[in-house]
Amino acid sequence: MHAYIQEYKHFGLCLFAENGDVKIGIPLNFGIRISYLSYKGSENLFFEQPADMTDITTEEGWRVYGGHRLWMAPESGITYYPDNDPITYQLVDDKIVLTQEIDPWLNIKKVFEITLGKKTVKIKHIVQNLNDKPIKFALWPITSLDGGGVETIPLPTLKDGFKKHYNLTSWYYNDLSDERVEFSKNYITITHKPIKVNFKIGVGHPYGNVKYVNKGVVFEKAYKVFDNKKYTDGGVSYETYFCEHMVEVETLSPLFTIKPNKTAVHTEKWILSKNKK
Repeated sequence: MHAYIQEYKHFGLCLFAENGDVKIGIPLNFGIRISYLSYKGSENLFFEQPADMTDITTEEGWRVYGGHRLWMAPESGITYYPDNDPITYQLVDDKIVLTQEIDPWLNIKKVFEITLGKKTVKIKHIVQNLNDKPIKFALWPITSLDGGGVETIPLPTLKDGFKKHYNLTSWYYNDLSDERVEFSKNYITITHKPIKVNFKIGVGHPYGNVKYVNKGVVFEKAYKVFDNKKYTDGGVSYETYFCEHMVEVETLSPLFTIKPNKTAVHTEKWILSKNKK
């Protein structure tokens, strides 16, 4: 792994790391985020929020920025803590360890342990409870990808007609006849278009892998789904949100009750490849 620091656009100083065909960029002046991802010299696969964009921001100063972040679910007003303070990092063996300043709205500490493969990125998301009482949340990593691509969400195909196949959660602003969304027996397919209408769904599926194809690259997100554990938002382990600008690919851990000074962990693996079509 080769790591170095340089300025990147309006994101300021960033820590870049490369291994084989994969390159990531981590802003040091805000976060905890990964704001850059490329494969085989592609352009950035992540959405990059322009510095003057007022969409996807809050009055308190939170900005989506784009790229990969970690929230806690279920969503509420305290989710939108403005993570605009510098982070710290360490290079430990073959890992990059990122640490965020304490989130004062939730009184938690967030850590990323990142391992780069030649075609993969593995992220161990760690949350420590600094409260004096337990807290109950799910870890909720969210990846904001640039618009213009196609997302494929696999669905289970059980043969037992008496068992439900999966949970599907819809948000209040959805129109299920949206032209960008296609429901079939085995897949939900989302074709992003720059339309000023938001859409979000959650799926409780057992496969634990979703693909987004854009800019000639297949971005696959894999994670573990735990049977017989409780999930938030109607029992879903995966959610996707899209708007005019971007597509968010979001996984969820089971709901954790995190005791004081204890931690919870949720791991994702990103697998990158060239789109052969």
